[in-house]
Amino acid sequence: MVYLNKKEGISKGSNICWKNILSSAIVAVFVTILCFGNLAMAQGKLKPVSEEEFKKGKDLYNKYCAACHGEEGNGYGPLSGALYPKPRDFTKGQYKIRSNPSGSLPTDADLIHVISVGIHGTSMIPWDILELDQIKSILPVLKSFSEAWQYREPEPSVVLGREMQATQNTIARGKVLYEQKECWKCHGETGHGDGPSSYDLEDEWAIPIQAYDFTREGKYKGGAANKDIYLRFTTGMNGTPMPSFANELSDEDRWCMVHFVKSLTKQKKDRHEE
Repeated sequence: MVYLNKKEGISKGSNICWKNILSSAIVAVFVTILCFGNLAMAQGKLKPVSEEEFKKGKDLYNKYCAACHGEEGNGYGPLSGALYPKPRDFTKGQYKIRSNPSGSLPTDADLIHVISVGIHGTSMIPWDILELDQIKSILPVLKSFSEAWQYREPEPSVVLGREMQATQNTIARGKVLYEQKECWKCHGETGHGDGPSSYDLEDEWAIPIQAYDFTREGKYKGGAANKDIYLRFTTGMNGTPMPSFANELSDEDRWCMVHFVKSLTKQKKDRHEE
């Protein structure tokens, strides 16, 4: 009888043990399925490329981009220590020059544009030695550095409001807005980038940055055409103190701001000619 009780106790203990093992196995399978499901969903945000296509882009990236941006895309290439501004850290998923709303990832067209024409005032030169297909092959490599591309999609480009003709009235209106929105605190009253806050500016990673000097003709980072400057006022510059004014200013007012900051270059020329 005692033996039977012991045997029954062992049997019950074994059942409990097996139940625990089965429960753990079920949980493990569920978590695995969930993780693979999330991974599949994440990968669905990116356009699939073949291993051969990716390798082609990676080889081009290592040849032309890694010296500054690093092989892992973190902005710490062998030349990065000697560069200012610092090379873009692609792992952050933050891009300054875009045609879509603030906070969005850039469109493919945005990335191609920046690679093709470069960024004034930085070490990012125009890579016009590359064919369009070569540039396109690098895009999946850039996107592979940040998980942001797995879970988010770029928002559509903003619609440019119709530009008014620049007049003394639009320039005067732009100057009023420049003062009201306190642009002078960073960019200075005369647009030289020497405002009272300009000496303490940092990006989101605590790296010191400079406010743009509007009196430098044709040296805008995102392009010097009126529409390029309009986009900076509209989309902001991710990762920097430069905000978007899309929700604060009308299309007309943003064009007036464009006309005013463009007039600062002419004012500088006029002073020199005097």
